[in-house]
Amino acid sequence: MPKNSIRGGVHPLERQQGGKASTSNTPIQPYAPSVVELSMSLFLGKPSTPVVKAGDHVKLGQVIGESGGFVSLPVHASVSGEVVSVRPKMMMMDQPEMTVTIRNDMQDEWVELTPLGKNVESVDPAAIIPAIQAAGICGLGGAAFPTHVKLTIPAGKTCETIIINGAECETHVTADHRLMLESPERIVQGLRLAMRATNVNKGIIAIEDNKKDAIATMQKAVAGLEGLSVVSLRAKYPQGSEKQLIQAVTGREVPSKGLPIDVGVVVLNAGTAAAISDAILLGRPLIERVTTVAGCVKTPGNFLVRIGTPVSELIEACGGYTEEPYRMIMGGCMTGLCVPDAAMPTGKRTNCVVALTEKEAKAQEEGPCIRCGRCLDVCPMGLQPYRMRNICDQGDLKKAEACDVMECVVCGCCTYICPARRQLTSVFKNTKDAIAREARRAK
Repeated sequence: MPKNSIRGGVHPLERQQGGKASTSNTPIQPYAPSVVELSMSLFLGKPSTPVVKAGDHVKLGQVIGESGGFVSLPVHASVSGEVVSVRPKMMMMDQPEMTVTIRNDMQDEWVELTPLGKNVESVDPAAIIPAIQAAGICGLGGAAFPTHVKLTIPAGKTCETIIINGAECETHVTADHRLMLESPERIVQGLRLAMRATNVNKGIIAIEDNKKDAIATMQKAVAGLEGLSVVSLRAKYPQGSEKQLIQAVTGREVPSKGLPIDVGVVVLNAGTAAAISDAILLGRPLIERVTTVAGCVKTPGNFLVRIGTPVSELIEACGGYTEEPYRMIMGGCMTGLCVPDAAMPTGKRTNCVVALTEKEAKAQEEGPCIRCGRCLDVCPMGLQPYRMRNICDQGDLKKAEACDVMECVVCGCCTYICPARRQLTSVFKNTKDAIAREARRAK
């Protein structure tokens, strides 16, 4: 098979213990927490509205938060049991989020489920996208963008290809790797359902070549299915970034300020595809996902985690820490977010939890830019990070936007490669957030 790749990028080093090697061969284990805390907010779009109150008994899969609009999703109970509280709380955003806390009764009593068909061919294509929205499915690779919005093709646009993102190039994360090995049929069914819903005839599953077992497994799963193929990608970070993946697989470049659909492509994460299969063929909403737990824990692993599980319970499931962590990160070390404390619950976008020691995570003092140009070489978007940083430091948002800071995919390559240890990516992210806030105020 051809081995496609992207421009720029890096090869992040990982220590053998605690990195991908510690969990890539670890089967997925189901885990049911004692309590879940479910946020009504995504990282974009309108929050959902709670429809339960403290003292209510809820069933697994029951709607506890109604969607706030088109770019929004309903929230479902990820355990059965008693609603303990409905209250605003500081989570991972810059303002309090409304949350619903449920104590697990360990009965796993489901609401009545209504599948749309027994197999892909029996499902009405017109019913697929509404069912995906009703199931609360979003991108499970980290962005958490509502999947039904992605699959609703705008007027005047045409989708020619759906790509399943199995690159999983981030550090530590092996959740999709294990899912491809253990549930290939669900991923393929989800892809075919998405193709059926959008009237697309070409589906590609893209996997980096450091996952040869997953490539072989997925090749077997698509064998004999018309229009489906598996593409091997030369391992490089950030190959899994949507725009970079499209370029590596199709050779097409998403235009500046454009979307994948502008080049006729929709990209779905492997876990998202599996969730689509569950929603359509089993009638199950998205209440759990595979999450890798790695770093300085005694037994790193991959877990089928209920949405809203406290990080502390996952650490306990791994046998606790090998040493006191200095930082806890949700996601990989390149694009993940620092968690304030281990009481923080997981969400739909939590593909990994990494506990890092002080030696691994303590920030090094910044030095002055030495004009080496390495940040230019590794930027997958072809930007000029050293120049962008200087402009962002001036606080002029209009000038920063004119310098294409909004094109930054916040992959972290420039910060990783910088010999002066300049914190480029965090400055770009803060500037992008500030520009977005100003745009919302102007409306």
